[in-house]
Amino acid sequence: MCTGNVCRSPQAAGLLRARLPLLLGPDVTDLLTIESAGTRGLEGSPLDDQAAGEAVRMGVFDVDAHRARQLTRSLVERADLVLGLERAHRGAAVELDPSANRRAFTLTEFAAVLETLVPAQDVPVPGHGAVLQAFLADVVAAATAARGGVAASQSINYDIEDPYQRETRAYRRSAGAIEAAVDSIVRRLGALAGS
Repeated sequence: MCTGNVCRSPQAAGLLRARLPLLLGPDVTDLLTIESAGTRGLEGSPLDDQAAGEAVRMGVFDVDAHRARQLTRSLVERADLVLGLERAHRGAAVELDPSANRRAFTLTEFAAVLETLVPAQDVPVPGHGAVLQAFLADVVAAATAARGGVAASQSINYDIEDPYQRETRAYRRSAGAIEAAVDSIVRRLGALAGS
């Protein structure tokens, strides 16, 4: 999630939808729901033009279908993992549903924590035919347990810059940070799954 749901979170969601099947198999898109919303969502608005251009540059091609929406308690309650683009977004999700505290991260925080997890030690490597949702639940639980140690030992830039209505360079920097975090998450999930 981000603020207006017209730049960062649609890019992150689109990248996850595009790249997770590369390491976790093509059926991942049928098994997972990857959505985005904004803490002050610009309801019904399309993806910002410059953000859409950056998304297409990164390989997200469903940009025309996006319509911004407001983050709601229902969205947070049904999510197995909540990823915000800033600490304030994570906090807003937890405010809506306090039980989300254990499963809510910033995108960059989740990427940093996954880097520290060890396959078969922190997360059981799924066997053939294992249920993807169970594997991902194990990953989120392990990430939650490791979060404090990672935060204490690393300097994490939790917030990804909001480029909305700024110069082109800001859109490029923001998209680059999102792409780096998503690529790290996807790569680590693949490694944890034994791919």
